[in-house]
Amino acid sequence: MVILSRFATTLVLVVLFPAALLLTVVLNGCGSPEDPARDKGNAGEAQAEEPAYEIVTSWEVPRDGSGGQRALQGIVVDGSGRLYVADSGSRRILAYDADGAPLTSWDGGAGGEGRPIDVAIGPDDEVFVADFLLDGIRVFDTAGALLKSWGTAGTAPGEFSSPSGIAVDDEGFVYVTEFYGHRLQKLTADGRPVAILAGTGHDPGQLHYPAKLTRAPDGTLYVADAHNHRIQRFSTDGEFLGSWGTSGTWYGQLQDPVDVAVDGAGRMHVADSANRRVQLLGTDGSYLAEWKVPGAGEGRVQTPQGLALGPQGHLYVSDAADGRIYKLKLQGGTP
Repeated sequence: MVILSRFATTLVLVVLFPAALLLTVVLNGCGSPEDPARDKGNAGEAQAEEPAYEIVTSWEVPRDGSGGQRALQGIVVDGSGRLYVADSGSRRILAYDADGAPLTSWDGGAGGEGRPIDVAIGPDDEVFVADFLLDGIRVFDTAGALLKSWGTAGTAPGEFSSPSGIAVDDEGFVYVTEFYGHRLQKLTADGRPVAILAGTGHDPGQLHYPAKLTRAPDGTLYVADAHNHRIQRFSTDGEFLGSWGTSGTWYGQLQDPVDVAVDGAGRMHVADSANRRVQLLGTDGSYLAEWKVPGAGEGRVQTPQGLALGPQGHLYVSDAADGRIYKLKLQGGTP
């Protein structure tokens, strides 16, 4: 395990987040099984359903013109199909239509001081941004005007130690994972603490370097519990509802998952970052399908960082190493 100080090596950790999670795997040449045709063992639904991801379109996110870094992170889709992407490298929030046409962009990093890591949409279409470096939350309208900001560094309720994921429910409550705080917090829309829903540890319901999270169609919360190599599910009151995943490179196993999206059938699309792939898992965690950037394993390192499902069921993937957004369609298989 490699954990880097965010102060001594901010550029490495945040721009390539979770580079600290990915580093040992890349250097050791580990990855997912090389031959998808090999026996998947106890792969459950995969042998009967055989779903597969297909690329609908993709587009490169341009650099900011200053020659600076580009490191795509969290991604979210609003009800109208607009995409919002956090680019930690250039400290921008970028907006696109459903097919990749640019709409607008704005400074999401507090004048260059912060590092936006994840984005979420509020009930009134506000854009909530979690800042990994400044330990805070900023809220914008869809044109990029700052509406409010809150949060400070610390370990007390309502304080943060490197926010890494954010989600907002229909009532306006905000849910934040903390990478170095090893916890999941629930807060009001203006940042007042409500509850600590999960804390540090390795047991079911506990977190160890959690990355991003999502709110599923049924309202429950799914957390990419990165260094526990699993996905965990909670109610919005913190009740532990389930956990899926074990450490490994085989089908259905995970290595440092950093994001998850859940479809209407309860299937989990997982950014399995250190295995350099996106996996589709059934409601019981069984393997259904996987997807890699074309050319991955041939001199290109895929680092899927953010996932989001659009209103038409398309899966959007932000890839940090490739600097691209991929729009995928799931073919075959029945929910």
